[in-house]
Amino acid sequence: MATLNDVIDYSKFYCGTDEPPRFYHEHFDYEELKNKIFVPVDDFKLGKVLCKNTKDEMIIHYFAHDKEQNRLLINNLADGKLHEKVYAVTSPDFSADSNNCWSCFNIGNILKSRICAYRWQSECEEAVILTLLWGDESTYQMAFGNVEKGSVIAVSSQGVKDMRIFEKGIRYGIDKIQPENICWYGKVFDWVSDYYDTSKIIRMQTRTQLIHRKLMLERFKEQIDLFSA
Repeated sequence: MATLNDVIDYSKFYCGTDEPPRFYHEHFDYEELKNKIFVPVDDFKLGKVLCKNTKDEMIIHYFAHDKEQNRLLINNLADGKLHEKVYAVTSPDFSADSNNCWSCFNIGNILKSRICAYRWQSECEEAVILTLLWGDESTYQMAFGNVEKGSVIAVSSQGVKDMRIFEKGIRYGIDKIQPENICWYGKVFDWVSDYYDTSKIIRMQTRTQLIHRKLMLERFKEQIDLFSA
């Protein structure tokens, strides 16, 4: 198992310092993004049912169970073939726990995620949306550093237990990165509008919403078949 020092050394290999690898501004169009289908990495088959062309319509995100992401810890490029089939991907979350007081745990996960984002962008030339991960203030340099201003970011509020830590971190990240848009998974809290234009937030569909859409599509097709008979 990789230790925190191993991860930091790995990061140095890419950027030469004790900093996260550089993340460059991807120029996504808001009108295009808001019409995309955001699909969990483990639900690609479900998303495929909802898309005429996955390359044009689907974005894969990694707000998924750890077991669906562990392969990326061993090989950052393990999902390369899958990424070729979609419009864009979000960087993995690796379940960095914003409630965990052991900041090293968070820094390790943040760096692993940022290294994936860097390699997908720089080596694979993929369209990547950066998933923001943070813990307490000691993680902010790794969580929000070396991100080009205006970058589109992804955030999950699903299962937040400590709203103070969550709000403080997302506020800092928004102030520093000044994201063009935020792809948001979960509930968008009322207080977000105090410091960010919520009209720029793109809501990511939940698995339940995707399944509901699939059922509605199947029902529509059944009705078409019935009238065609």
